[in-house]
Amino acid sequence: MYDEIVAVTENRPLTGGHFLLSVKSPRQAKAIRPGQFAMLRLLGRSDVLLRRPMSIYDVQSSNGRRGKHKTGRSAEIIRFLYKVVGRGTQLMAELQPGDRLGLLAPLGHGFLAEDYLPHAKAADEILHVAGGIGIAALLLPAGELARQGFRQRLFFGGGTKADLVGVDDFKPHMRGLALATEDGSRGHRGFVTKPLEEYLARHREKKFLLMACGPWAMLEATAALARRQGHPCLVSMENRMGCGLGVCLGCSIRVHGKGHGSYQRVCTEGPVFWADKVVWGRGNIPKT
Repeated sequence: MYDEIVAVTENRPLTGGHFLLSVKSPRQAKAIRPGQFAMLRLLGRSDVLLRRPMSIYDVQSSNGRRGKHKTGRSAEIIRFLYKVVGRGTQLMAELQPGDRLGLLAPLGHGFLAEDYLPHAKAADEILHVAGGIGIAALLLPAGELARQGFRQRLFFGGGTKADLVGVDDFKPHMRGLALATEDGSRGHRGFVTKPLEEYLARHREKKFLLMACGPWAMLEATAALARRQGHPCLVSMENRMGCGLGVCLGCSIRVHGKGHGSYQRVCTEGPVFWADKVVWGRGNIPKT
């Protein structure tokens, strides 16, 4: 983990109020592992005091090639995919190349290879399930798994077709894509868990590993589908964070256990959890 002032190299507008932010930090980029996140701080702003937690979308070399994530030797550029949803992200959208930003990274336990690789090797296919900006947490693990030769498929849903950002970045890693929008403007009309449910039903004889990130309701539905059919499922949780270091306890969620062990922090014990460890239900919905 490093706390640095970094330079913005790009802040590209995409569809639906989304932006792709790139910053240069070789030291931090070399330390990143799939599924980790960062805390971003706007400099010189007294009206935005807290850092903003963001999934690390991608890591690249300065020439635009994706970094060698296993060793990190060529990594220099860190990329964040975000959506304007409030004051902080609106100010971030105004950043220009050359502007400076406070960056605390990498943080959290992401998709740890020692945890998921045995399940990936036992699976016929790995299914990535994303809702909205949750897609940002899945590109790095998808790239790492593709380099190791695993078969993968993406299920991606959003409110409208403008929310389905980053699809082209996933295509080289996937055997297939299933898209869904609530308004029917692209792909299946409805929630992305419906095409996921249908796919699992058509392939009951196969073994899958599910990796998901998105809104609470989508994660809960995905976890339920995986549990009913006996597939392991990893979820990358989203929650409001004050520090990102495990001190403020503001991002804690309920997990199965007793006493103090029945709560864990998204920022330190997470953001990635096994789905069957999380206590699902309305009383445990994180604040995002």
